[in-house]
Amino acid sequence: MSLDDSELRMLSQNLGLVPGGLIPKVRGVVKKGALNVKTAMQQDLRKSDYFKVAARSVDFEEVSSGAFGQTNIAAEIGPNKSRHAAAGLAGIAYFGGANGGGGTVRDPSEALADEAPNFEKYLLDVLEGLI
Repeated sequence: MSLDDSELRMLSQNLGLVPGGLIPKVRGVVKKGALNVKTAMQQDLRKSDYFKVAARSVDFEEVSSGAFGQTNIAAEIGPNKSRHAAAGLAGIAYFGGANGGGGTVRDPSEALADEAPNFEKYLLDVLEGLI
């Protein structure tokens, strides 16, 4: 499943033109969206009889950066081996194993797609008047 994020990418290119005072608000929207996707992924894993333990490994991390007057605000969401050893099971839960089995948990991109309308709404609320 692919997600058309071209409009978000275009918007992210223009965020360098946004006044610096909005950056913390945009960061808050990104964190809330990441938390919602993380929660959805954990719920999907908990529904599985075989892979529910992998839900403990799902978390998110902000990976923002900046240089040359540009600020990139992003988050990585998914299983984390540092958080729980069962993180390795998540790949099998989502995509199946080499010898069959697994692939019974909803693809994480669907959790992202579910959150996209909320993310867009709150981001536009923050940027209202600038676009």
